[in-house]
Amino acid sequence: MDDTRLSIPENLEKVLSDQQRRLEENGSWGQHYAERLRHLEERLLEGRFHLAVLGQVKRGKSTLLNALIGEDVLPSSVIPLTALPTFIRYGDQQTLRVRYIDTRPDIVLNGDSSLWLNNQLMQYISEDENPKNCKGIREVEIDHPGELLRDVVLIDTPGIGSIYRHNTEATMNFLPQCDASLFVISADPPITEVEVAFLREVKNRVGYLFFVLNKVDYLNDTDRVRALDFFRTILIQDAGIDPATPIFAVSARQGLEAQLSGDAALWKESGLKAIYDHIVNFLAHDKNRVLREAIGIKAYDIFREIHLQLSLERKARKLPLNQLEERLALFDRKISEINSRRITTSDILAGDHKRVRELLENHIRDLSDPLRDMLTSVAENAILNSEDDPDNAAQEALADAIPGWFEGELGKLTERMDREIAMRLKEHQVQADLLIESIRKAAADLFDIPYHAPDGQRVYEPVRRTSWIDRAWDRTFSPVPPGVVGKLLPGAVRKKRARDRAQRHIESLLVQNLENLRWETIQNIDSAFRKFSTDFETHLSLTIEATHGAISSACTERKKHADTVAVRLGELDAALEGIEDTIRLFETT
Repeated sequence: MDDTRLSIPENLEKVLSDQQRRLEENGSWGQHYAERLRHLEERLLEGRFHLAVLGQVKRGKSTLLNALIGEDVLPSSVIPLTALPTFIRYGDQQTLRVRYIDTRPDIVLNGDSSLWLNNQLMQYISEDENPKNCKGIREVEIDHPGELLRDVVLIDTPGIGSIYRHNTEATMNFLPQCDASLFVISADPPITEVEVAFLREVKNRVGYLFFVLNKVDYLNDTDRVRALDFFRTILIQDAGIDPATPIFAVSARQGLEAQLSGDAALWKESGLKAIYDHIVNFLAHDKNRVLREAIGIKAYDIFREIHLQLSLERKARKLPLNQLEERLALFDRKISEINSRRITTSDILAGDHKRVRELLENHIRDLSDPLRDMLTSVAENAILNSEDDPDNAAQEALADAIPGWFEGELGKLTERMDREIAMRLKEHQVQADLLIESIRKAAADLFDIPYHAPDGQRVYEPVRRTSWIDRAWDRTFSPVPPGVVGKLLPGAVRKKRARDRAQRHIESLLVQNLENLRWETIQNIDSAFRKFSTDFETHLSLTIEATHGAISSACTERKKHADTVAVRLGELDAALEGIEDTIRLFETT
């Protein structure tokens, strides 16, 4: 097979579905293979591209998204909008789904027009109807039959500079869940220092980033070229963006008008056609190609495993019984040896799990002093600058500072822990794969069956569901009201009392928030190691069951029902012919 390369069938979905059906018809031995193929099929069907749209408030993000969707769905007005993410997915019917921060059930509403959807959204995401997110909404999801949404999930993220002070950090922590990001700027006003600072951070959080210079319809041709050159220079020199990163000059307003009127010439003139084509032809299709290749390779490996199991049973049923028993005894000794190695592997994995947790604990301890100094300085500055109510000034200042600081630390800590986990589990994966493959190879060698090493590689990937998480960092300390007597005290005395109270409560805030940070991170660590351990044990057990089971069942049947050997051999020949036909779909020379 050295001169053979894989070619993923165009009808991969049908191949997976057909094989599932055949395996389910073959009794219990085929069920776990059918389940693995079903999982691959689900990944293939659900693998739509996730594109986050970023930008400062009032840059035209909503209008741009409406133009891409093809209807005026998202609100775009002078009314401020609450900082909530909105997910726009494909659906046959226009549906609005509202998810709460707490355990309240989702609100699901169905409608039949973009006007209905726009009006419904305003009740949840406008500052007028939901001031400071008093309704406690975590995220909003829209189903819409827009053609682009068949391949791409569009995500309207909260704008930089929104009413929520920690929003920028929360947005950056959300970005690793997405496949790519589109950053919107406009010609008027020019790019701000806030946006440049955001881009310096965000460029390392996303796999693919491209840009839109919006509202160019307000510029003449000369000014448009100057604005684009200026924007490109700032991105490269100040934000450190790769010069090859695509930048599109557009008028989202004209693009939406073109979609609503069906004006193809205006659609092209607006610049939206270039973005739309870029997303469809490069982002979505390239992502789907990579996904199909990865799933196709994994499916091919499963088909080869099935072929090995059928071949083992067929060979075992044709061997003289005394030879079969001898080879089964040899294989039993190999399994016993592998089970001993499994214990050692599990012990080493547990040790690495413990070391990663210790690394986290050390990092949390190292944060304690800088956090205390930061909170003390924030409270002190607020108290010094307060004329009437130093207690309240300290509380408000801390409420401003805490969420952003902890969201930023959580992002950095998660990134660091993910790298540490990936580094350690990558080596464990190599050893686990070698151990599992040694079972298959030993069986193949014992029964003189050609052995195929798997082409797919399984590596650790952090589990990230593409959703927004709103965290409730502890940020208030409810100071003791100074009362009438307190208000009559001299300003210096009141400030000293406020300073003492603030310092006591800062210690409580420090402990509570560091524990929240520790708890959230440790859940990710434990989940990653637990999932790896479970996957390894399951895969190893299933491999032993498949190979050893095929041989031992043949041996048992030979002893008890010698008269059925010919019938079973016929069934095995038919099954082998079917799986070989499937394997050939993947192989070209």
